[in-house]
Amino acid sequence: MKRTLIWIIAAIALQSALPYYSAAERQVGIGSDAGGPSTGQKIFSGIFDESFVSTGWKEVFGAAWYHCAAGCETVAGGLNGNHSLRVGFPAGAVGPGKGGAQFPVVFDNIKGLDQSHYEELYLSYYLKFEEEFDFRLGGKLPGLMGGGNSWGRSGGNQPDGTNGWTLRLMWGRNGRLVIYAYVPPSANGKWGSERWGQSIDCNFAAERGKWHRIDQYVNVGTPGKDDGKLIVWIDGVKKISIDDMRFWDIENEFGRIGGIFFSTFHGGNSPDWAPLRDSYMQFADFNVYKPVD
Repeated sequence: MKRTLIWIIAAIALQSALPYYSAAERQVGIGSDAGGPSTGQKIFSGIFDESFVSTGWKEVFGAAWYHCAAGCETVAGGLNGNHSLRVGFPAGAVGPGKGGAQFPVVFDNIKGLDQSHYEELYLSYYLKFEEEFDFRLGGKLPGLMGGGNSWGRSGGNQPDGTNGWTLRLMWGRNGRLVIYAYVPPSANGKWGSERWGQSIDCNFAAERGKWHRIDQYVNVGTPGKDDGKLIVWIDGVKKISIDDMRFWDIENEFGRIGGIFFSTFHGGNSPDWAPLRDSYMQFADFNVYKPVD
């Protein structure tokens, strides 16, 4: 009897020590293995409620500009009781001018933040490819970016160590996810120095019709050194852990974390990237956390 009581007390203590995950997070597997950040100070929360794409939303999101090529709307059924942003990708559309949507979330434009640039942050958000989504060869997904107009570090415009960086994701054939990195060349020869972005495999394929959670941690490290960090979790499972990436060669605001590049479209830039049928995906609950000691 005494031994049984001890086991019960131990089980209760263990349960109380575990992090709490919402029903939505448990649904997509958060916390299953070294899950995304469950602690830290939330500095930004991007919720796609009914007011999105109406007057004033750009100020809330700190959007420097906004382009939706073929229809963006907020729809009910997002996670945690919130709406989601539904983005259209018309058949035959390649590139952000014809399908998908883009806008940079710039921290310097958001009122109430304790600072405009950070040396380490966590980003989390949810995405869902709808049931009939045509992956084709692939396309872009949101990720953290450097300061200033770092969104310009895309489309073949490589970073030089002074002008920022981007760490978007991409989906590929059959929904396989990668980090799509535009970062300065590292002295170790592992990162940067490619004509287009560098694909870093997440060893994960997204499922149509299912919400997936993306968590991304970046620490920009020391200017001129290969000590920057990138960690990625998908559905709570760690998929990438890098600690020798370079983000900047000189100390300036471009090298620090300055926002999120919301970027999604099919491409590539040739017709074989285009979806064969109209496709849709949804995004929900963008949150940014600052680590706390």
